[in-house]
Amino acid sequence: MEVAKENVRQEAHLLIFPASVQGHINAMLPLADALSFAGSLRVSFLNTDHNHRLLSFFSLSQYSGFSLRPNLRFLSIPDGLSDDKPRLAYQLTELLHSFRTHSMDSFRTLLLSGGNKDSDDWLPVTCIIVDGLMSYFMDEAQALGIPALAFRTISASSLWIYLQIPQMIEAGELPFPGSSKLANPKFIVSSIFLIRFQDSQIH
Repeated sequence: MEVAKENVRQEAHLLIFPASVQGHINAMLPLADALSFAGSLRVSFLNTDHNHRLLSFFSLSQYSGFSLRPNLRFLSIPDGLSDDKPRLAYQLTELLHSFRTHSMDSFRTLLLSGGNKDSDDWLPVTCIIVDGLMSYFMDEAQALGIPALAFRTISASSLWIYLQIPQMIEAGELPFPGSSKLANPKFIVSSIFLIRFQDSQIH
């Protein structure tokens, strides 16, 4: 009996949940794929119903390949938007708001469903990795006692700028002194760093 309990404790089930835009999905899907080879770890990749349909229709060969992995599966929840509503990158704020107001119940049900095992014979989720843009889903998981990690899909240069912003404000270099400085900049020059403007997230 003790051996059986130990085996149950060792079988982890990770849920990976990206923001519902292509760049974020493209960054987190390879992570899910790689982790699915980590021994007995089981990985569920959570998408919206809308994006799940797109993935299975337009990327059939890739989706089929992933679906053959015994330790990787795809799940989906509604995003709260109508089927005919465009999901465009510049409307991300609207989509994230819809997530927060309409998808939380589905997310909570997913985490709580299945009891000891669900219909696919998978144990309940034991940990989640959620897109850093959707920290409210982390809060929900942690409220249920499920450890949660944030994954940021931005580039290293963008992350570095974000980390330097407090120092730039302290040094009086932000906000920029006048809009003319940003007319056609090629570089951001400060006492802290030099970086190509096109690599930043300021534009």
